[in-house]
Order: sequence, then C-alpha cells, then structure tokens
Amino acid sequence: MKRPTPPRSAVPTDDHANGFIRTLLAGRNARLSQAFEHAHASPHTSRVETNVERGVTRFLVDQNIPHAAGRYELFSIRDEIRAVIEDLRDTGPRLERAPGENLISFRIQLAGKFVAGIGGSDPMHFQCPHLGARFQPLGASLRLYFPPSPLARSVTLYCTPQFLLGNLVSERDKLPTQAQQFLTACAPDFSYCRLTVTAEIIECTSVLLNNPVSGLLRLPYAEAKILELLTLCVAAFGRLEEAAVQQFSESDIGRFHRAREILSSRFSPPPTIASLARELAINETKLKSGFKALFGHTLFEYGHECRMQHALHLLRDKRMRISRVAEAVGYQHQGTFASAFKAHFGIRPKEVRLPPEPEVGEASLAG
Repeated sequence: MKRPTPPRSAVPTDDHANGFIRTLLAGRNARLSQAFEHAHASPHTSRVETNVERGVTRFLVDQNIPHAAGRYELFSIRDEIRAVIEDLRDTGPRLERAPGENLISFRIQLAGKFVAGIGGSDPMHFQCPHLGARFQPLGASLRLYFPPSPLARSVTLYCTPQFLLGNLVSERDKLPTQAQQFLTACAPDFSYCRLTVTAEIIECTSVLLNNPVSGLLRLPYAEAKILELLTLCVAAFGRLEEAAVQQFSESDIGRFHRAREILSSRFSPPPTIASLARELAINETKLKSGFKALFGHTLFEYGHECRMQHALHLLRDKRMRISRVAEAVGYQHQGTFASAFKAHFGIRPKEVRLPPEPEVGEASLAG
C-alpha cells in the first residue's frame, strides 16, 4: 500500500489569509489577551453573557466569519483560564502568528488539521484526533496554518503554569514526573509534547462542542466541563514516557528542522545520526528525542520514508533502472533495496507501472 509523502511544504506567509481567533477579533499579530479584550465590541460577536459572581464570561462569535460557516465560543474564567471552542464548516485557508504570552495551552482537535511552525521554515503537521500541550514564552512566536477543511472542530485551553500548580494541583510532588517537568516550564524555552487522546478527553471535548445547556446556566456548565477537561489533560502526562516531554530553545528547534531537511534531500549515502549530530552541533540523545517529540516519528523512520518516496519517484517518473535507483537512495545491493521497497509499499520495484528508461547501448541500436 502506498504511504503518504512526508509533508515538506512550509507554512504559507500570505498576509491576506484569514486567521484564527486572534486575527479575527484583534488583527494580525495580536495576542490572545487582546482578542478577548476586543471580543466585547467585535462585529463578529453576536452575544456576550456574564456570570458576575463566578467571574465567567462567554462570547459567541458567529457573525460574518470570513470563508467559513459556524461559530467560535470563547470563555474567560476569572481571567485565569481562557477557552476557545471552534466549530466551523467549509473553512478556507487560515493563517495566524501567535505571539508568546507565557501561557500553557492544551489543544484538542477532533476534526480538521493544522500546521505549526517555530524557529524554522519546515513546519509540524497535525492530524486528528490530536492533543498537544505547549508552553509558549514571551518572544516565541508560533505560526499557525489551517488548510481548507469541510469541518474544523477543536477546543483549546489556556492558562498560566502558576494557575495549574496553585489551583488545580494540590500536591505537586504526587504529579507524574512528566507533568512536573512541563508545568514548571519557564522562559525562554518553548516546550511541547503530544499527549494521548483518551475516550474521556474526546467525550468531554464533544460535550463542550455540543453544549446541551442554554441560557445563563450554560456558563457554569461550561466552566465545570472546562475544568474537567483541563484536569484530564494534566492527567494525560502520566501516560508518557520520561523522555516524551521536551524543552527546546529556538536554536534547538531550528536544528531539528535542519535535520529534517537533510534527511529529505540526502539519500546516497543516507546520513547517520552521529553525522547529523556533528553537522548540527547537537547532542545525539537530544537530537533523537527532540526530533521524535516535535515531528512524531524517529530520525530513522522519517529518513527511510523519504528514501522510499524518492525511489518511487525515480522508478515511476524518471523511468530509471532498479539498479540505478537502489544506488541513488543509498543501497549497495539491488536485492536489499528490492526487499526494503516491497516491505514499504507492498509491491516490488519492477511492478511500478512505467517501463525503465533504455540504456545508452539500447538507444543506439534502436536508432
């Protein structure tokens, strides 16, 4: 079975693309806090509801959303937690630059996909269902791109590390080690990890997207569900391996992107992990764990995928002979390459549909 080509396109930079909630409510390069401040008077907001005693405010953003139908629902809880609920249909491309605000965020994506880039031109691609946690310090700007999609459904929660440790967690030393490491994140390091999307997290997210309660009761109900979802996300750290939570400087992230570029362009011979680490001036262990945390696959897996895709291109589109293709992607023996190709795609190289190019001698005879 053919596997998808590894994503290699950069995050678009079209200044005229529609954005996520920051751009929609407060303009390009706006902070999340500014989006919430502007939500009261935004022409896109149709309703504002506040429960003064509980300190909960809800904004329904569903008016004239560019190139999309549906709604955003924003909740501010005592200025300590912010939640953005996205439920859109038939969305066009959206692009947003999200400035760092020393916040921890949990994004649960149930439908649609998005791309995030920081520190380099080669972005991270995310498929659904997805749960990602990140700490984004001041000065660490993140580029978010949302491709066109028939359905985009997600819930993103934002709060400070201090809030989680001071209010949600009663006994810090009893937290999983991975959670302690992430929740004590501080500037200037950008921290990110993928968490397991459990059935409970999907159910709680779905309830927020399909809130069955209307009127002012919707606010305390949503507050309870947001706190529940936040708790479930923190608990998800306990399912991680020790090395799954990583903290990287922007220069580290740039090195991981560069490693990805090298693996996708150098095939014969393919670079070793040791040679990559030397070239990028980074510790091998950090390179391996950081690449896995950022892109979701190992250096070997990504490099092998790129070599196989390049081999397929040479066989099918360039009509090269199998022996030359094997050499071009770093295999010394044609038989070893043929076995690897068959294991990867489920077919043998000679079964690729286009015929091989003629040898020089054959071409002369034909002429």
